[in-house]
Amino acid sequence: MIDRRTTLGLSLSLLSWPAQAQPDYPNRPIRLVIPFPAGGSSDGIGRQVADKLSLLLKQTVVVDNRAGAGGVIGTDFVAKAAADGYSLVLVDVFHTSTPIYTRKMPYDAVRDFTPISLIGRSPAFLVAGPGLEQRTAREAIAYARAQPGKLTVAIAGTGSVVVDLFKARSGVNFISVPYRGSSPAMIDLMSGQVQVMITTMASAGSHIRAGKLRALAVTGAKRNPEFPEVPTFAELGIQGMDYEQWFGLVGPAFIPKGVVDRLSAAMEEVLRMPDVRERLAAMALEVAVPGPVAMKAKLEDDAARWVRLAQELDIKPLD
Repeated sequence: MIDRRTTLGLSLSLLSWPAQAQPDYPNRPIRLVIPFPAGGSSDGIGRQVADKLSLLLKQTVVVDNRAGAGGVIGTDFVAKAAADGYSLVLVDVFHTSTPIYTRKMPYDAVRDFTPISLIGRSPAFLVAGPGLEQRTAREAIAYARAQPGKLTVAIAGTGSVVVDLFKARSGVNFISVPYRGSSPAMIDLMSGQVQVMITTMASAGSHIRAGKLRALAVTGAKRNPEFPEVPTFAELGIQGMDYEQWFGLVGPAFIPKGVVDRLSAAMEEVLRMPDVRERLAAMALEVAVPGPVAMKAKLEDDAARWVRLAQELDIKPLD
């Protein structure tokens, strides 16, 4: 005879089983949120990932651009979505750095998300538009030091750790101009409304190849093999610019392991595809180690690093 407590336990188990196992996942379209405007680097990478996942999962992956607040609006939408694997968000380094600039974050960048997979990582480039007359990084830095507060630097979001690193390590005093994403910032950079930006080749590469922008310097310990003519900041005498951009896939916290395994296995296959690797390489992006373990480590390590940087540089969050 089954007592009442056993019956209750069986009922709860049956209720929770679909969320835990979901053997038929995915059985409906998946939403992939891009928390930045269309046309930027996150958008381009996200759309390629969505196309490939659609093929592998045999289910439509719909791209949903939800821009605003430096990526917070779209990311918050996913943080509060059901933890069933049908709502995902493409995040980048701003996911872990935005909290040091924003006092009232609606989510925790680590605890409120399930890591799925890293996608790619790359250095950042100091890029100049037609609004800057100086042709080289040395000339641009000399100009900025001789004319404090004259150089204008575009920022995609509410704050940028790489821009703050540049200011602290170079001693240059410039004006930071924030934008809702890399795409509108790039438009103003190419039109001469702002003079420089520190961004990735995922955003700037095609414009540099077309001669509309100039790459002046790159973060990291060595020159990038895709752009070997561009010197490192260290070569210019600016040490400590050990910054990298990265892109990855996460979902709401507590997605069932079976669903995570299905998604991460599909992402591993996506990142082995020659055309994906070729496109990432053209953006100066190195294909990252896939899977939730590497994604989790990146989230945790970066979040802790930016807190330390905020303390070092006395960065105060905005209300």
